[in-house]
Amino acid sequence: MTIKKTDAGWLVDIQPGGRGAKRVRKTLKTLAEAKSYEAWLRTKVNQDAEWAPARRDLRRLSDLIAVWYEYHGRSLRSGEDTKRRLIAMSEAMGNPVADKFSVQLFADYREMRLRSGISVSNMNREHSYLRSVFSELKRLGQWKSDNPMSSLRQFKVVERELSYLDRSQIVRLLHELGVGRNKHAKLVAKICLATGARWSEAEGLSIRQVKDGLIQYARTKSGKTRAVPIDAGLFNEIHAHHGQHGNGERIFESAAS
Repeated sequence: MTIKKTDAGWLVDIQPGGRGAKRVRKTLKTLAEAKSYEAWLRTKVNQDAEWAPARRDLRRLSDLIAVWYEYHGRSLRSGEDTKRRLIAMSEAMGNPVADKFSVQLFADYREMRLRSGISVSNMNREHSYLRSVFSELKRLGQWKSDNPMSSLRQFKVVERELSYLDRSQIVRLLHELGVGRNKHAKLVAKICLATGARWSEAEGLSIRQVKDGLIQYARTKSGKTRAVPIDAGLFNEIHAHHGQHGNGERIFESAAS
């Protein structure tokens, strides 16, 4: 019964949107008023979504990752790699239904990963990947709830103290690379020392990136293009090396030594 007689009058006790929806209890003076109010409530639920229970999101976590990649991830330089990592995370967590995914589920997964030997910094990276998925889906209107990852803090990482080569160590390094078996390693190291490039950036240079006394780095880790001036001696050495050992536009092959 949604309407019953009480000492105070006629009590309307109803969930007009069905089980799980908003519940309304109100006492009116007469049965006619109670019936009229009940009818009004049932009409209201068809007109206002606020009165209806929220529909379950039955998509799987892998489905959310697919939507994220389609509308955002594919535009990222490392989007394909990030998608692969996200799918692996989803599978490890059992690919949960979207509205059942919780911060506790991820916390349990995180603890399991740490026990298996993953570093704290890599675990923080996975945390960021998944948090970004929900944030981006919310911006796109593809996720209605709060970001389930927002309440979980990342681990604090103590940064290692950086060390630098002194002049004598640089001289020794270049000597050892010069007498080593790899004909590219010494020049790659000199480029790194002169421009602050990562080894992979220097090793992957093409000759068209070395011109007008500059080395231009593109598709860097930061995503920005930068041009670094070099002295004439290094500029000429790079071009001479390409003329003797280059492969097409590539200056170097693998420079592992």
